[in-house]
Order: sequence, then C-alpha cells, then structure tokens
Amino acid sequence: MEESGAVLRLPRMRTLTEAYACIKEADPETAFTANYVRCLIVSGAIPRMKCGKKYLVDVDLLMDYLRKQSLGSV
Repeated sequence: MEESGAVLRLPRMRTLTEAYACIKEADPETAFTANYVRCLIVSGAIPRMKCGKKYLVDVDLLMDYLRKQSLGSV
C-alpha cells in the first residue's frame, strides 16, 4: 500500500512468546531469556499494546532495542 509515494510499513506485532521465538530464530544461541523480554515489556522499556489479556510488541522495535543495548547505547 502506498500513500504519497511512501510505502506504509505495518508493525510486526507479536505476543511475548512469538517475539521471543523471533529472537531465537535470529540467534539460536542468544543469552536473552523470555523472562528478560517479559520484564522489558511490562516495565515499559519496549512500547506495547494490550490486546485482551496479552501484550503485543513490535518485533522490529524490540530487536532495535536489544541491538542498541548490546552496543551500550541505551
């Protein structure tokens, strides 16, 4: 879908379990745990959206946050 020549990017919203699966897929040997990701989401460090009883996060924002944190930029 295009609007004014720019392509709209829909956020890849995922549950905690799905977001963690994306991290594990990108790096099967990651030291990040699902509990750490849960803490980031609940604390508000990662923007989230409540959908029923679950929180949804944008996987791309989560990956960017973790990338910046590993570089010491956060």
